[in-house]
Amino acid sequence: YTTLFRSTSQPALSRTMKMLEEELEVPLFTRTKNTITLNEYGRVAEKHARRVCEEAERLKSSVQDLYKKLHSMTIASVAPAPLWILPQAVKAVFPQISVSAELKESSEISAGLEDGSVQIGVVAEEVSDKKFFCKKCAEERLNFSVPKGHPMARRESVSFKDIDGLTMLLMSDIGFWHEIHRQKMPHSRFLLQNERKDFSTLVNESSLPSFSSNLTMNHPEFPSDRVHIPISDKEAHADFYAVCKKTEYTRLRPIFEQIEI
Repeated sequence: YTTLFRSTSQPALSRTMKMLEEELEVPLFTRTKNTITLNEYGRVAEKHARRVCEEAERLKSSVQDLYKKLHSMTIASVAPAPLWILPQAVKAVFPQISVSAELKESSEISAGLEDGSVQIGVVAEEVSDKKFFCKKCAEERLNFSVPKGHPMARRESVSFKDIDGLTMLLMSDIGFWHEIHRQKMPHSRFLLQNERKDFSTLVNESSLPSFSSNLTMNHPEFPSDRVHIPISDKEAHADFYAVCKKTEYTRLRPIFEQIEI
């Protein structure tokens, strides 16, 4: 049936139609000198053939979805640092799985977990919904990062208020931290960089301040030779939680067991 509907060559189509009639042992077409149309038997056969084709497409989609589920995984996080940690935990347990790491808002992560497009989400608040399994996976503490000769370099700590109004270098893909910077430092100017390598080069060669954290300092492209001053505000500290649907936890449990704080 699939061949019948997809053939484009007229001779091949005619042969297929004839073979189909022979297979069913019923005439399916009314033939005249210049036309050929489905008869009542052909119309019934067409109706069944369409259902067969639709079921074949559903079969293909189901098998592909299962393959994708077993051979790939999407991790979405509200901040970038957990995306450097969790894929390693996945690879330690399932080395054959392809991991996609995405930066998303909390609402998008919730929706992704619900519809299955996200297998593990990372959010900045503990999830109490009983449909989900939730485990703390990381802590991040922001620092004010300056060259050694900077006027604030000898400070033991600073507040957002202390540094509000300064021009600072900043990565563009920092997730929910952007909103915190806008709220706590409304008078500052942020020079956004899209590429981490370019950002690291600018930080190393510039006198402009930037941010760092206990997690970013472990990144292989982290800028060196700077003083990192803790920011005292409670908003400068974030606890991250890895979340999955409880129905998926049995399969994902070895990954969560890899997570250590």
